Amino acid sequence: MAGFSSVKGEVITFDDVVIVPGKSPVEPKDVELSSRVTKSIWVSIPLVSSPMDTVTEWRMALILARLGAVGVIHRNMSIEEQVGQVERVKSSPPSPWFEVAKSTPGEPVSQLLFRMAEAGVGAAVIFEGSAYRGVYVAAGPRSEFWLRKAEAVAALTTAIKPIPTIDEEGRPRVGAAVSPFDVERAKALEKAGVDFLVTDVAHLHNVNALRALRELSKQVSVDIVAGNLGTKEAVLDVVSVVEDVGGLRVGIASGSICTTGEVTGASMPTLTAVINAYEALKELGAENRIPIIADGGVRNAGDAAKAIIAGASSVMVGRMLAGTEESPGQLVSVGGRLYKQYRGMASRGAIEKRHAGDRYGGRSKLIEEGVEGLVPYRGSAAEVLLEFAAGLQAALGYAGASTIKEAWSARLARITAAGLREIKPHDVVLG
Repeated sequence: MAGFSSVKGEVITFDDVVIVPGKSPVEPKDVELSSRVTKSIWVSIPLVSSPMDTVTEWRMALILARLGAVGVIHRNMSIEEQVGQVERVKSSPPSPWFEVAKSTPGEPVSQLLFRMAEAGVGAAVIFEGSAYRGVYVAAGPRSEFWLRKAEAVAALTTAIKPIPTIDEEGRPRVGAAVSPFDVERAKALEKAGVDFLVTDVAHLHNVNALRALRELSKQVSVDIVAGNLGTKEAVLDVVSVVEDVGGLRVGIASGSICTTGEVTGASMPTLTAVINAYEALKELGAENRIPIIADGGVRNAGDAAKAIIAGASSVMVGRMLAGTEESPGQLVSVGGRLYKQYRGMASRGAIEKRHAGDRYGGRSKLIEEGVEGLVPYRGSAAEVLLEFAAGLQAALGYAGASTIKEAWSARLARITAAGLREIKPHDVVLG
């Protein structure tokens, strides 16, 4: 199997392993990151935003699609609102330059200012031919933000040349979260043009949930990503019960704002969940047919690379994007620093919002399994995506892989507590 075999009854997480360096056939900048998030949807950057109400609404989904990743719009809203969010993404231009004007050195400033005002943007990226030359920023209260955004988009486009995630008609792709019990919502989202659905269940390996998902899959034709799952048995049951699964979302209780493991004692760290899922798919001969999305606890590109080496095709992130301009979380100032709201979907606030708008009524659980807090403001999601893509290329380069599929043949090895301390900065006073 890919990467690492877990001892029976033992679970491991990202900090328990390291990537074993391998002979690399390419330079890191040439590592190909394209991969699948579902059986029929490809991305040029293997990142999916989590369907959380402080992470993904239409703005986040749109910028990710424009830059080569993809977003999943949360379901903590009415069917009509979620449909509207999907329609807004699908009707938007796929170009990443939509919100940052593109110009040339010879264009008069007066004309450039007119175009920027007409488009409602605060910055323009200057190109000479295909070469990036700089950024022009108009004076205004949002100049600093637009400067960061313009530079980030320019750097991303120059550095890794992402291919926008678009459908056959050239429209941005977008996913949406649904309950397996909510056929009405799923049908409405499909009609609105959603590209794939993601089941939003903390523990899908439940008889009633699996039965509902089987019926839901018969009512829509778009790809359905089934999750969340944690064990080999869960994956085998899903694949046997649901015909033509579009993908798997794996990992239970690893998110930074999830308290399920603490409150209930139940957990399956994302890395182990990926290992289990890949093992199940390999047993079925489906490891190249059904993609795995590693969901939860992915803090950086190194964690993402470990998940991919273990068998994942992409990673789902929440906190990494929660602090960006495009997330729907509220921007707040604390002690002169900017933060954005971030909360788990099983936190009190999220549960109450979902319960208030859920036409299917009662809660299945009476206990909170998430917390609410703040994360530092990070500017545009484009900056985060640039850092993630470059880091992932470097990590896979160390593993000796030039593609995602090659990474499945790379290796992970256990590391001791002493080893973990050694590979982090030590014996110096950090400024």
